[in-house]
Amino acid sequence: MHLLRPLAYISVLLSAVLIGACSSQNDKNAEQSTHKTQQSSEAVMKELKTKPIQNFPSTPKDAADITLLDEYQEKFDAMNEALEADLEKMDAEGTLTEEIDQQRKRDSIQSALNMLKELDLKTEQGRYIQGLLYQYWENQAKAFDSKMQTKDQANNPAESVRGMSDLLSAEAQLDHWKTKTTP
Repeated sequence: MHLLRPLAYISVLLSAVLIGACSSQNDKNAEQSTHKTQQSSEAVMKELKTKPIQNFPSTPKDAADITLLDEYQEKFDAMNEALEADLEKMDAEGTLTEEIDQQRKRDSIQSALNMLKELDLKTEQGRYIQGLLYQYWENQAKAFDSKMQTKDQANNPAESVRGMSDLLSAEAQLDHWKTKTTP
């Protein structure tokens, strides 16, 4: 009977140590996961941070450039809507393949770049906004191409918003410009 009592104590102590060790390992894993999530959140926020609004002198050509940028956005939106409708139709018909889907998305990015290149903007502010938009679509092309090479980035939220600060900055700058310009 006296031998069982020390064995019971040892068993209880050993159990407590093992549970503590497991708990410690779980805490470390949770801490690492929390750290990775925090880093990922910080990277996403960095990608979404817009540049400060730039002040440019007003020119007589401001309204014309604003119109060209608005027309670009309208044409791009219409093209994208048509693309989405086409992809949905192909999917419903069962003719949509991963290859076709990826090619159409890449074509959309290239179309945005080509449309931006064709804009003949006359003002410094218009060209600044054009440059931000172009940078955004260039980043999208790079991210798309690298995503096609490695599927690891699908799990990285920062990759999905890469370059968004350029797009958001361009939109904010254009909105600011519109409020300061009378047609």
